[in-house]
Amino acid sequence: MMKNLTLAAVLLLSALPLAAQQWSFGAAAGPFAFGDFVSRRLRPTTGGDSSGSTTLILTASTRPGVALDLERKLTHRFAVRFEGTFTRTSLATEVSGGSEPTEIEGGDLDVSTFMVPLVFRINRAGAIRFHLLAGPALAVYRAQVPSNVEGASPAFEGTQAEWGAAFGGGVGWWLSDRFAIEANITDTVTSSPFDREQFPDVPGIDIPRPQNVHSTLGVRWTF
Repeated sequence: MMKNLTLAAVLLLSALPLAAQQWSFGAAAGPFAFGDFVSRRLRPTTGGDSSGSTTLILTASTRPGVALDLERKLTHRFAVRFEGTFTRTSLATEVSGGSEPTEIEGGDLDVSTFMVPLVFRINRAGAIRFHLLAGPALAVYRAQVPSNVEGASPAFEGTQAEWGAAFGGGVGWWLSDRFAIEANITDTVTSSPFDREQFPDVPGIDIPRPQNVHSTLGVRWTF
């Protein structure tokens, strides 16, 4: 009886590391580039030629941010990832095709993105391993826009949660069975935190779906 219990305990303890290695944790940082939230076409005040029109764009400045995730291995090739990204930036305006965006003084923007992508491993072994990912995403925007900003009035102040999708890919350099250096690039497409109804008397307004691109470099630990 004691021998059987000892054998069962040994088998159980040896199986625990195998089960535990189905999970991994990732932490990364890198630049977050934001898409267009609002655009407004300004037509020339004289003449009938619309080719001289100018488009003003409300966007946000590229800033560093962090990404944290917990991944669960499903098969040798598939896994599901629960990821959150967090960054703080400033709203900015730019002219389409013009120079760098100009930051809006006092136009602070906090963005938290939560996604649950399915991860596909292109190659399952080797030191260098590539993967693709895609799945639903939720972007939580918390912003404050001064009311005197042209093209962004009335002011948007508060928190907006917008659903969308995330897709991208990455590569991991596995230094051991448990530890890797991983690079990812993810494009998250959501609805804009601004609504057309906020600009009832402003002509030439368009509300696109912003594409926020997150490029990160970090580590992954399997446990």
